[in-house]
Amino acid sequence: MNTRQQDIVISRKEAIEYYAHSKYNSHIGRVVAKGMLDLDYTYSQLAKISGLKDSTNVRLIVRGQRRDPQFSSVVKLAKALDLSLDKFLEE
Repeated sequence: MNTRQQDIVISRKEAIEYYAHSKYNSHIGRVVAKGMLDLDYTYSQLAKISGLKDSTNVRLIVRGQRRDPQFSSVVKLAKALDLSLDKFLEE
């Protein structure tokens, strides 16, 4: 390995924490990430509890890569995270 290359390994929790506070992330992504941190959920746990098909969808929402998720997905996530839908509205 080249000495200039470095493997950067961060934990799942550190990644979610980054997405929860990143000003570059979508508002919905930040809200979901903060809720996951509060309840110590993994992507898989949240997908299962919320009734979403798989953890990939949750991961894309948290990362802000799915900027406009379906309303039904937001409702399911809000219920699973015990958050009101008001939290998902940008201030």
